[in-house]
Amino acid sequence: MSDLRVTSAAEPRPVVPPKAPKTAPAAETFGETLGRMVQSVNDMQTQAQDTAVALASGQPIDMSQAVMTIEEASISFQLALQIRNKLVEAYQDVMRMSV
Repeated sequence: MSDLRVTSAAEPRPVVPPKAPKTAPAAETFGETLGRMVQSVNDMQTQAQDTAVALASGQPIDMSQAVMTIEEASISFQLALQIRNKLVEAYQDVMRMSV
């Protein structure tokens, strides 16, 4: 049998304190975010280069995994390049504004 208990309106319910709000982690600055992303792209480029060297030297590497690693690095680099272009364009727009 289950141990169910019906409480009446007169019976006090246990008071459960509210959970403390979770504190947000320290906000990352724009420079830190940009630096972390550039480091990530660099890591992917290094990994792709290592994969290409291993493939060229005849090491047993799964061809599909090698191609995927190299393409991921290429796409991440293209994305970083486009982000850089947009940042430069935005900077130039701000510099052209008259005050």
